[in-house]
Amino acid sequence: MNTAQTNPALMQLEDIVLPEKISQFPIAPGFWILALFIIAIIIFAVVKIKQHRRYHLPRKAALADFEQLEPANSQYASDINTLLKRTAMSYFPREDFAKLDGERWYQWLGLRLSEQDAINMGQLLKKRYQKDGLTLTESTQLHTFTEQWLNKRSRFIALSDMPENITPTSHQSEASCSQ
Repeated sequence: MNTAQTNPALMQLEDIVLPEKISQFPIAPGFWILALFIIAIIIFAVVKIKQHRRYHLPRKAALADFEQLEPANSQYASDINTLLKRTAMSYFPREDFAKLDGERWYQWLGLRLSEQDAINMGQLLKKRYQKDGLTLTESTQLHTFTEQWLNKRSRFIALSDMPENITPTSHQSEASCSQ
């Protein structure tokens, strides 16, 4: 006996129609916005990292040159001063730093060090003009201060942005040379 013949209501039923498979596209607008936001963040981060690396490239080159200098050299203080001045001129216009020397130069250098280290570094750099120059202990101290100065990763401050009311690093005159 056939069930369709026994129950006429079953004859009116149609086969089950399955719905179409759900497509992954088009994605909802929220996901597109989220994807664009993530891509923008990645691009922004890559650009900032490249800018950061490019900015610190002269400082890293100065560190490499610094490693070549010998503290036992009689011209060590002059070599360090030249290296620091070259580093400054790679970040700022040459006319700002080429002729800069004396207290203003030592103050600018001191912005990247603690106050006492800045004073000591200025005093050691002043000895580059003296006949006797630096002792080995003083050269080692200057080496340490210069290494700290070059290793600091903060951005350099332009001379025009430097505060005018910085206390002088020392009251000795630049021209006090011994013969």
